[in-house]
Amino acid sequence: MIYLQGVARTKNPANACFALVRENIVKLYLSRETLAEIEDVLTRPKFRNRFPSLTDEMIEVFLKDIKDKAVILKNAPPVFDYSRDPKDEKYVNLAVEAKADFLVSRDNDLLDLMTGYTDECKDFRRRFRGLKIVNPVDFLTIIEK
Repeated sequence: MIYLQGVARTKNPANACFALVRENIVKLYLSRETLAEIEDVLTRPKFRNRFPSLTDEMIEVFLKDIKDKAVILKNAPPVFDYSRDPKDEKYVNLAVEAKADFLVSRDNDLLDLMTGYTDECKDFRRRFRGLKIVNPVDFLTIIEK
């Protein structure tokens, strides 16, 4: 959703996060797997209907921009299993492989890894202490400090 919000709306925290990437203030990491999902989501009819101002050209320019600015990792080995939402594993695996400090998301399944009390959440925090999963607003606040 961060990518969808980043391209569909110009005045929001997600877009501000991508501005930091464009300005080379933060580094964006992608994998082939995450990039394929981003491209898929941006072209889904239900989202295109939800954001009628979103054009093919806007999507094309946005994708080119992030591909040009991102470090694209060819392989993000599976180091994390997430039974709550296995589709989110690829983002954690990418962040771990990239040795990222932050994974920025609005996905509650991911955000709950930082605050949840399940064994799975506790295991995540124990294994990946240096990785913080935050929403765009919190990320912008952290970066501004």
